[in-house]
Amino acid sequence: MHRISKIHDLLENDHTELDDLVVGTFAALDAADAAKIFESLDFFWARLGMHIRAEHLRLFPAVREIASRSQELAAIPKILDRLRDDHDFFMTELARAIKAMRLVFSFGNEAETFAVVRGILEAVVERLKEHNYIEEEQIYTLTTDEYLDNDAGAKLLASVQVELDRYPARFESRSKQ
Repeated sequence: MHRISKIHDLLENDHTELDDLVVGTFAALDAADAAKIFESLDFFWARLGMHIRAEHLRLFPAVREIASRSQELAAIPKILDRLRDDHDFFMTELARAIKAMRLVFSFGNEAETFAVVRGILEAVVERLKEHNYIEEEQIYTLTTDEYLDNDAGAKLLASVQVELDRYPARFESRSKQ
């Protein structure tokens, strides 16, 4: 069992929130409600983007620096590269789903489009499962006081939180503040 840092806890809780958003998107798909599907999918895409931004801008550079200090952590840069590839996949696929949903409002074809969007979302969710496991078990575990002093840990936590709180303008009313 790993010790859990505040950073680890914050990002793992964010994974849970993202999982809940996906459940809501699937519920909208089940109800075949185009407006709700688009709204749920768009918010999930934005929130996942916020999470990814926090990792790319704040967490991953810190973890790369931590890994550079120990030969035992030599595999970490390759793991981070794989996670970045996953992030690219998630954002590209969700952008495809958003684009497909936008077309529904102009051209109809709901049943076929909903099936395509469901397939895209299922592929994203499937890849997210392993992705999140790797992050939680191999990356977030490097944010404990074993690797970061109190000051560095507090600064990293604050910077990650700032990124998680930076909602796109279209969603500012949904921010946690």
